[in-house]
Amino acid sequence: MAATTTPSSSSPPKPTVAVTVSSLTKKPQPIPWTHQETINLIRAYQEKWYSLKRGPLRGSQWEEVAVVVAARCGYDYNHPSKTALQCRHKMEKLRQRHRSEKHRLTATSSAVSSRSWQYFRLMDDLERGPLPISARPVLHGFPISDEDSDGERRKKRSMEMMKETERFRLEMENKRIRMILESQWRIVDSIGKAFGSS
Repeated sequence: MAATTTPSSSSPPKPTVAVTVSSLTKKPQPIPWTHQETINLIRAYQEKWYSLKRGPLRGSQWEEVAVVVAARCGYDYNHPSKTALQCRHKMEKLRQRHRSEKHRLTATSSAVSSRSWQYFRLMDDLERGPLPISARPVLHGFPISDEDSDGERRKKRSMEMMKETERFRLEMENKRIRMILESQWRIVDSIGKAFGSS
């Protein structure tokens, strides 16, 4: 008589593999914002926000901001650019950071905080809004001291940077328009070929 072996309750349990659902469905991490993208976002948002008299932006307007940011950064169709939702979230984070930096600035009463965050000046200008015409500084024919000449040099550098930025913006806008026209011509051409061949 042969004895049959049955598994005993004392045998070690088989190892099980636990797989979490979150590890399988993990979203890809978004590409971090570059310095140039952030600057272009602030400026594009500022233009759109001021055109709406500082009213809230709707979804389609955020799309416009995203397109402007991509165009000013020189991105084409193949380069990943930021979505409208990413632009909105980034602006919310920038505004939060500006508020905390401004609070820190008033609490410490020093200019260190404004110098430590590179976007403070842009965000501060955004929040303050454009100066009314009556509040803009007027230059008079006073003699220029050494301090004034330093200020003048800074103003000239600032103006040169603004001109360069505006030139770059116009180039990017022209490039964006060319890309739109090119895509429209492709559509018209393909429609013409489709109807011409039948």
